[in-house]
Amino acid sequence: MADLIVVGVDGNERAERAAMTAARLAAAYGAALHVVCAYVRDQAAEVETGDARLSVSIAEESADIAARTAARLDAGSGRVTSAAVQGRPADVLLAEAERLGASLIVVGNRRMQGIARVLGSVPAAVAHHAPCDVYIVNTN
Repeated sequence: MADLIVVGVDGNERAERAAMTAARLAAAYGAALHVVCAYVRDQAAEVETGDARLSVSIAEESADIAARTAARLDAGSGRVTSAAVQGRPADVLLAEAERLGASLIVVGNRRMQGIARVLGSVPAAVAHHAPCDVYIVNTN
């Protein structure tokens, strides 16, 4: 039985499908859910909109993606947390699972076909190095 499930998101539809599956698994097992968004480096850009000048940070946008996804998945349970963590996606998922003592990592099967399967992908890296069980969601 899972106590804590970790799932990675990046704002795309396939990651959202994996997150929805993670939420269903968490509900079924009474587990907490941790939604994480990885970013490689924190960069900021200045954007002009009319009279205003906005600063957009990749770290802040990543945190927002994780928080919005967590809020959608929470359904009032209060057992869904989120974080944005700097690093490569597979490394971040593995580190968060280790840090939090997760019993399950949920990832989508994106990039597990063709040349990516040979060269490596997030799901393959997580499956090979996870400190816990891994559930790979068919997100095609």
